[in-house]
Amino acid sequence: MTAAGKGHLKSPVFIAAAIAIFAGAFLMPAAPFIIDGGIYYQMAQAMAEHGALFIADTGGVDSAPPLAKQLTIIHNEKVYPQYPSGYALLAAPFFKVLGVRGLIVMNALGFAASIWLTFAIGRRLYDEQIGAWSAAIFALATFAPTYAFAIWPHMVSLAFWLGAIYAAILAQATPARRDALGLYILSGLLIGAALNIRIDAFLAALTIFFWLRIFSRPDDRLAPLALAIGAAPGLLLSAWLNQLKFGAFTPFSYGDSVGNDSLGRYAAVIALVGAAGAAAWAFNLPRLAQKTRATRHPRIMAWLAAAGLVAILALTPAGALAWRMAKGVYVLVVNLQAHDAYYQAGVERNEYGHLLFWGYPKKALLQSLPWAPLITAPALFLFRGRAVSGTSLCLLAIAGPIAFYALNQWHGGGSYSMRYFIPTLPFLAILGASGLRWLTAGAGIRRQTALIALLSACIIFAALQQVGLTQERFMTPTALYPQWLIAAALCAAICIAFSAPPGARKGFIASWAALFALGYGLAVNLYEGVVHARTLAEQRAMARDISAPIDAGALVITGMPLSFIPAEQRGVQVMTIWDKSTAGPAAAAHAFADEGRCVYFHNSYARDLAAEALGRPIDPAPLWAASRRFSGDPRLAFFVLEGARADCGFDAAPSGYEK
Repeated sequence: MTAAGKGHLKSPVFIAAAIAIFAGAFLMPAAPFIIDGGIYYQMAQAMAEHGALFIADTGGVDSAPPLAKQLTIIHNEKVYPQYPSGYALLAAPFFKVLGVRGLIVMNALGFAASIWLTFAIGRRLYDEQIGAWSAAIFALATFAPTYAFAIWPHMVSLAFWLGAIYAAILAQATPARRDALGLYILSGLLIGAALNIRIDAFLAALTIFFWLRIFSRPDDRLAPLALAIGAAPGLLLSAWLNQLKFGAFTPFSYGDSVGNDSLGRYAAVIALVGAAGAAAWAFNLPRLAQKTRATRHPRIMAWLAAAGLVAILALTPAGALAWRMAKGVYVLVVNLQAHDAYYQAGVERNEYGHLLFWGYPKKALLQSLPWAPLITAPALFLFRGRAVSGTSLCLLAIAGPIAFYALNQWHGGGSYSMRYFIPTLPFLAILGASGLRWLTAGAGIRRQTALIALLSACIIFAALQQVGLTQERFMTPTALYPQWLIAAALCAAICIAFSAPPGARKGFIASWAALFALGYGLAVNLYEGVVHARTLAEQRAMARDISAPIDAGALVITGMPLSFIPAEQRGVQVMTIWDKSTAGPAAAAHAFADEGRCVYFHNSYARDLAAEALGRPIDPAPLWAASRRFSGDPRLAFFVLEGARADCGFDAAPSGYEK
């Protein structure tokens, strides 16, 4: 780290940010938000307490099948998580010391590292001011903080991702050949580490590769090789872990995955990216472009290239792929309410046709970041040959995750915002900071103006949210659609500024539009963080009440495994049931009952799914977990096998329950 970097770490702003992050890690309710988080929690627990990659087995009943859960794979009579096990290895020490709180602390440390790396990358690509502004935008005006204080791997993965890109940037600026290659190897090592936390980290490798070959060092073929050499240990580790878990020696596997997360679904994409990578490797594309411009008929050559591209899109599967991606980009970036690809538990439409997650509207990227149009300014300057290296790297880093997840309209499932786009946020912030400085050039940013823009944005947002909370019909429109208007106004301000004569002041209105958009983005994401924390607190309270009456050794069959984490900590066995998996839970119920253990079907959902496969009657009268806060909630109901009430019962049903 440079002396300047160390100095910034000691600055009051960074110290205050570190204190705030540390406090947030201990104030946030320590509970998983969705099933994914529950799986990551159990991965860390299994590694910390038993040094194991599997998270469950038969629960001590030899005749029972493995007690599977969603997002897991059964191999050699053990239940393995589908996710990369590098997370468990990294998280185990944190869990050992602080329990579930340690996972949030680890994620918060990843957030702190990501803030500094955003600053460092922005400073390297542009200058000190852009670096500072970038870090502030990333930390305050994006949805990154929501995922910083949670049991998700995104922020930890992002820290490795940014570290890899920062190492590549340092290598590109290093004149000594050996030192540069060493930094490229370090970059590859960090990518390999990230792949063991989240598989989508391979997008960082593609970003660096195409940046090196097209924009940064097109004459240097050793740099990408050094990157690959560095990534090799991480790839081998991932393949070895997958061999242990799934019996498949490959770094890119979720076990026996089918559907949208299978490699077959991406065959055409892999072929196209491979062809593009081969072309970028074989040819010096900038030199070819320069030679084309030097020919007698550069326009004819350009038109022929365009015609060839159109022919490829029209006559090959690439056309259908491009259309699918374009539609996905619109859905995930502009309007998530247009989503129609797939649904899942908690993601549903209300009576007005609005797409909600747990009662709150899901947001596309632009609906979380109304200031995102600021990136168009540096993007346009790229075509004028300004800041080509830095801007191209940021645009590639943004385009990779968006293009990849747009293929299948992956919207992050159980989340309010586009959590799969977290890797884009630092680079959106860097380009946004660049656009903000250009847009405010001449007029400057006065503290009074910034304060007024921030307060007015927050007041308007709060007023609109109040309207939505009092009238469900307007909840989604008030939560999402003002961002379109703000983004459109910002686009207009940028267009007017571009049409102005060179050297002309951009004006107060342009500055205010940019600051207002940033303020509104801060309000949107702050509110999401509050909703996230409130949901976590409610889930934890509900889980304690639901789990309380179940004794150790019993089996619970449920569609809500997060509700039984407190029970599992006491030795209760839990198995997940869903519409495509009923035979396993039925067999487990028989095995546990034959061993004289209590078997509980958690609420009518699990009861109804298990009934047909079970082949033996279930007592129709529910048992109820006691709860003052949630009394009468259907999630507190349990059912037992007929004749088991005397040994396994705990409460009488409250009045009014009909199912």
